[in-house]
Formats: sequence, structure tokens, C-alpha cells
Amino acid sequence: MNKVTALIPTYKRPDYLYRAIKSVLKQTHGDLIVSVFDNASGDSTNEVVDNLAALDSRIKYYCHSQNIGALANFKTAFQSIDTPYFSVMSDDDILEKDFYKNAVEVLDNNHEIMFVVLNTLSVDQDLNLLSHRLNTNTLTFYCDHYRFDKWHSGDIPSTWTAMVFRKEVAEIYVRMNDKYDIASDMRFLVYAAAKYKFAYLSKTGALFTSHSDSFSSKRKKLDFVHYAVQISRYIEIVNDIDVDLYIRERAVCYLRNMLLRSSRIYRTNVFDVMKTIIKDCCESSLELKKDIAKEIDCFRFEGYLKTSVILNIFFSNRVLRSILWIIFNRHDKNIKKTRYESMSKLKHGLYKNIFEDINKYQADLL
Repeated sequence: MNKVTALIPTYKRPDYLYRAIKSVLKQTHGDLIVSVFDNASGDSTNEVVDNLAALDSRIKYYCHSQNIGALANFKTAFQSIDTPYFSVMSDDDILEKDFYKNAVEVLDNNHEIMFVVLNTLSVDQDLNLLSHRLNTNTLTFYCDHYRFDKWHSGDIPSTWTAMVFRKEVAEIYVRMNDKYDIASDMRFLVYAAAKYKFAYLSKTGALFTSHSDSFSSKRKKLDFVHYAVQISRYIEIVNDIDVDLYIRERAVCYLRNMLLRSSRIYRTNVFDVMKTIIKDCCESSLELKKDIAKEIDCFRFEGYLKTSVILNIFFSNRVLRSILWIIFNRHDKNIKKTRYESMSKLKHGLYKNIFEDINKYQADLL
């Protein structure tokens, strides 16, 4: 019996999917299954998977006859698990070659732990490093009820691509009410941290690809409907009698704090749109202009009519834009240059071996 299942829901990304599957097949822990769930892509996805499956029987392919929506496709994936452990990754993400080896070792040796978290590198579509978390190679256990607070502290990575779970944890995703939640991974992880003990191993486990055209990046910033959905994640925890009482009480506190934060959310989003306008003055990007127009319209939709008018004047006034360009252009370029050089140095230094492995997958595809 195989030990780990890699769940890969996919839709219309055959080239990225090829790379993702290869990163699983090249794991140093080879006792695994790759389960691909195609949401009726209707392109070369089936050909890519079939060609790989002809060379490796560990690949399982499921294709829906019609598009059932992203959340339903993920739920189908979670319902299919038939191994003691599993992970879930997007079709454009990549696993570090020792990811399963490191994670499985923690779970095998610590039976009370229900999932283990590793670090994630963030990259763009061209594999430029965007962000990272420094590896300390330490293993930390979160077994008491204070783990829920630690999960919210920001000290623990929250990208599920670099996590391995016991099969039992999948039941959370299968049962949870995610109908309106476009970030169902966050709903699942918050619930898992509330219900189960976990560990954090500070080693690189995966790479997360950030797309400018991804669904999450296109979501409007000021969105009180989605904010209400985020609040509902805690309501599920509060009403689950199987969750530790202390954690249920803490969930009420987080819920209450979110209810009281609406004015701060408004101010934060005004500030974010202002920063984006300044960025557009320096870059003059058509894509940025579209995003800004959309965000300004969001303020109108949410009832902030005066704010939307003021932001629109600020955005469209040529004199103001020229002044902003003079003030911020050089500073913006210096920041970008410094960050690029810093990330490039890490990519070709500390993480050199990881990116060399990925380049081999890319070469196979070409």
C-alpha cells in the first residue's frame, strides 16, 4: 500500500501541471500516488498526464465531463484519499525533492501529530524568487490548546502546498461549508489547527507560484461580503463540540475582533489603493490602471461614495500624477532593484540546488 497521496486539482495549465507532477515523481520518498483531478480543461491536459502515466504507474487521472467549479473539484480530490498521508498542491506549484521524506519522518515518529508544516518559497511565473522564510532546521510541536493562538501569530507558514496531513484530517474539508469561500484552504487550515495537534519543521518543502492573473490576485480588496465569509470560518469552530473548549472560546475572541475591525479595513484599503496609484505613476501599466479602476469602483459599491470620487480624482489628475512620479519614481526603482538583487542572490546561492532541479523539469518539457 502506498503511503502518501499528492492531490493536484487542475484546470487549463498543462505545462505547469507537467512540472508539478514531475516534482512529485522525483521525491526521494517514492512510496506515493499522484492523483490529478481535471476540471474538464478540454485542452492538452489529458495528453500531458497520459504521457507521464505511461512511464509511471503511480499517476492516477480523473477528468470531469463538465466543469463543476474549483471548490467542488477540490472536494472530489479530498474524498478520494486512500493512503495514510496526503498533501494538496495547485497545478502550478512545485515540491522540493525531500519534502515527503522530511514530513513523513515526523508523522511516522510522532503518532499524536496529525499534520506537519514546512516552509514555502514564493516565485513568479518566470521562477524569480519573490519571498522566502529562513530555514532553521528545527522541529517544533504544537500539542496544547495554545496552538490555535500560535497559528494566528504569523510564526507558522500557512501555505498548504508544503504540508502533509494524516488521512483523517481530510474529513474537515469534506464536511465544511465552503460554498461561498474562495479561500477554502484557509478555512480548512484554521479548522485543522483548532481540532488537531501539529508540528512545524523549518525546512523548505515547496514552491508556490504567484500569478498576476490568478483568481486570488484578482479578488477585490474591499469586500465585506467575503469578510463575512471569513468570519463564518470561526462560527463553525465555535459550534463544534469536538474542539477543545479553550480553543472555541478563543475562536469567539477572534470572531469578535473581526466584527470590530470594519473601519480599520476601510482605512487599510484606502491606503493600499493610494499605494497602487503611486506605483502606477511610476510604471504606467495598463494592467495596474484596470486594477485601480476596479478597486475605486469597489468603494462605490460598498457605499463609500465620497471616497470613490476623491480616489478617482487623485487617480485621473495629470498634475498630481506628475508630482507623484517626480517624488516616488527613483525611490520605487531603487527598492525594486535592491529586492531583486537580494532575491536573486538567494536563488543562486542558498536555494541553488532546488532551482537547478526545477530547471531540469523545464528542460524535459521543452
